[in-house]
Amino acid sequence: MKTVQVPAALAIAAMVAAGAAAPVPALAQSKGLGSLFSCEGSGKKQEGGALIGAAAGAFLGSKVAKNEKTIGALVGAAAGAAAGSYIGCRMQSTDTALAQQATKKSLETGQPQIWSNSRTGASGRIDVVSSSYGPPVDSRDLRFASGVQALPSYDALGGRYAANGTVNLRASPSTKGKVVGKLTAGQTFDALGSAPNGGWVLVGQNGYGVGYVAPSLVRPVQVAAASCRVISASVATSGQRPTAERYSACRDNRGEWQLTQA
Repeated sequence: MKTVQVPAALAIAAMVAAGAAAPVPALAQSKGLGSLFSCEGSGKKQEGGALIGAAAGAFLGSKVAKNEKTIGALVGAAAGAAAGSYIGCRMQSTDTALAQQATKKSLETGQPQIWSNSRTGASGRIDVVSSSYGPPVDSRDLRFASGVQALPSYDALGGRYAANGTVNLRASPSTKGKVVGKLTAGQTFDALGSAPNGGWVLVGQNGYGVGYVAPSLVRPVQVAAASCRVISASVATSGQRPTAERYSACRDNRGEWQLTQA
């Protein structure tokens, strides 16, 4: 078995992390919204920083332990958690409240939110990277107008959309697809789904998929509640540069958002 040499400073940091942050495996567990910027240590400002610091630490650890990347990543994640904990624990309770409020609003609305605290100099931003509204839609469960191409599956959307202007309906999700109809400005339709990874939207009329439109040419007017979102949370405390991390957030059976590090 190969012996892994870990620099003393990194090993010490890992031991410090063991007492300063949650165990590394717990970082992958779902946590409630309140835990994103919370802290398990004094002042309850540590846990959010630990989650943010662990990703960078894991990367550095894997570089140090070239022959045993798993062990290196674990040690690095612990060291990163320790450093992140220090930053996270510098957030005051008023910062935490503002950050949680902004995060919840962003998750509920799908819109970016910013927050700042002039008293502490802390600030942050929450951006929604992507959203999902349920499991993929099987095209076998849909009906299509003659000549309209059916993809194997679609990302769920749900709700009503409207055209931003006069829009061509195409037989396939591409600008090369044959024009099979038009939508007028403001005309609404059922969004039956979108091509995977945020692609073209399948327009539904009278229960049939009648064509595709580019997502940039339409807008939601009545959207079903998102079941999951990926968000980017950026936090800057006084005297520190912003640190951003991505999280996956999904509603549980009570409608509460549960987060895991993406």
